This record gives sequence, C-alpha cells and structure tokens, in this order.
Amino acid sequence: MIINRDASKPIYLQVADYLRNNIYSEEWGKGEKIPSENQIMSELNVSRGTVKKAVSMIVEEGLLQQIQGKGTYVVEGNISYPLGKGLLSFAESLESQQLAYETKVITSEFRKATKEIASKLGLEIGDEYLYLKRLRYVEGEKVMLIENRLNSKLCPNLENFDFDKESLFRVIEQTSGKKIAYSESRYAARVVGEKRAKVLEVPEDSPVLHLEQLVYLESGIPVEFGNVWLKANRYYLGTILQREEL
Repeated sequence: MIINRDASKPIYLQVADYLRNNIYSEEWGKGEKIPSENQIMSELNVSRGTVKKAVSMIVEEGLLQQIQGKGTYVVEGNISYPLGKGLLSFAESLESQQLAYETKVITSEFRKATKEIASKLGLEIGDEYLYLKRLRYVEGEKVMLIENRLNSKLCPNLENFDFDKESLFRVIEQTSGKKIAYSESRYAARVVGEKRAKVLEVPEDSPVLHLEQLVYLESGIPVEFGNVWLKANRYYLGTILQREEL
C-alpha cells in the first residue's frame, strides 16, 4: 500500500484501511500477531503516532486486540455454529422471495494460500486456490459483495465455468463428484472499508453485515471459504432456506 499524502483523507485513516483490509483479506489470520508498530511505520513510511491512532481505531471496531507486553493480535472472532444439514444459499433465498437478481464476476484468479487460507481449506501454504470476487445485484441495486476461495484440487477446471450464470454450489458438486454436506458460519456487523465500499458504492465507514462461511463436502472435507458483505439497509437473511438434496 502507498500512502497518498496529497489526498484529503487523513493519513491515519489510510493506515486504518491498510490494517482493516489485511484482516478482511485473511492476510492476517484470526489469533495472529500483526506486524509491530516499527514494521508498519517502515512499510508505510508514517509516524508512530499515526500508526497508534489507526490501530486504536481498528481495536475499537473489534477487529484487533492489544495484549500488554505481547503485542497486537487479530481478534479470534465470535463462536461459529453449524447451520445443520444443508447449505444456506443466498441465491436460493432470493429466488424463494421472487426477487430479481443477477451476478457479475469481478475477479477470477488463482492465488497462493496464506497460512490462514491453507488451514481453512486443508492446503499447504503456497498451494494454489481459486479466488472469486462477485457482485450481486438485487432488483437492480448492488447489494452483496461475495468473495469465495475454492480448493481447486478437489474441484478441477473450476476456472472454465461462467459464474455470472452458473450456481457455484452446483458446480462444486459437479466437479468434485461429492455432495455439499454442511457449512459453519459467523455473522458480524462490520465497517465496510475503502476497497469494498467502492464496489458496493457506499461510504467507506458504512455498516455492513459480514458473513464468514466455511463449506464442507461429504466426510467433512472443506472445499470453500467465503465472505459475504451485505449492505445493512438491504437485509435478505430472514427467509434463507437450507440447501436440499437435489
């Protein structure tokens, strides 16, 4: 990240964006110690006071915690809970409510697994996985930003599918030859942050509902680790249905 010193946005807020995005993108995993103040100062070429102010802001948001004598750590997060047999599908929920929607793929690329992603998907650090970023429109409005990280070893040739039109979960089952069994999810209120705010066309300090979901195939094999960022003024979770066996 390069700090824009000519921007009207204060430098400490730019540093806060850097911290927030490293947490949201799983570059820093839950429970991990983040770089020291000196390291952040050196990387971004900013003052210690600026770093302290930015860190305090992210601590107040509940994403970081400071432990005296040890450093600053990414918060472990709320306790996850199983959603029972079947997988919650936003698309199926929208269909059940007879709401018109469309999906647009923004990014589809192979990335190398960080420690956090590798642990989630049962990969080795540095293994490739498929990263998808998709924007979902509901009745013409940008409502959901969806980030999926898929174990491409279990689901070969995923990159050949058109996820503007294809159901991700059906493709997972088709390419893996296995049924999706269940998911584990966490819900939290978050500040959307600069990068995701631009996509959703909302102010960067806007509240969003954040869903973190780990999807398992039969026999408890993790296949997809995703995040959904849902605009707080459009709440579509109330009637989401569990995925049924087809």
